[in-house]
Amino acid sequence: IGVSLLENGDIVTRRDYDGDKWVETKGALLEKMLKKDKGEKLVLNKNYAEELTVKNSGEIDEYVRVRIYKYWTKGEGDNKKKVTSLSPDLIKLNLINKEQWVNPDDKLDESAKKDKECTELYYKGILPKGEMAAFADTISIDKQIAEDVTITTKDNIITTTYKYDGVEFHLDVEVDAVQTHNAQDAIMSAWGVDAAALGIL
Repeated sequence: IGVSLLENGDIVTRRDYDGDKWVETKGALLEKMLKKDKGEKLVLNKNYAEELTVKNSGEIDEYVRVRIYKYWTKGEGDNKKKVTSLSPDLIKLNLINKEQWVNPDDKLDESAKKDKECTELYYKGILPKGEMAAFADTISIDKQIAEDVTITTKDNIITTTYKYDGVEFHLDVEVDAVQTHNAQDAIMSAWGVDAAALGIL
């Protein structure tokens, strides 16, 4: 069994069982989003290419799950901390091929969906060996972040402070796979969900 995550056509992370051991590589997303060597700066509301695809890189067919985490941090190095007061919803990852994926959040009302850090997607049915399934194509940062400001006046000096000053946005994606043998029980054991009820079997 094996599974890989591709970003814009390149493998970022993979976990394949080879012989009698796991072979893993881990990378970071968004490393090439901006052309830093040319001084490119982030533009709000601009769609950047973020084509995310799961590949069955193993030797057997499998069921696949994706976990997407969106969040903000502030600070440097070891002092970097998650900022829970800022909304993950302003990090806009455009999900595609929705007919191929089950998103349990679709059954939630809007208030329950709001500000969720993690989204889970389950591929409908079996992903055959060697096959790929795309689930996102672009990412953008909502311009609303520039509208959340505090303006103070002291000694005729006006100071504008943005709530998002000094923060970084993060996109983390985990992919994992489950064997097709005894799939219902295997999926319940690995992922804790009823595959038949969820509609992925």
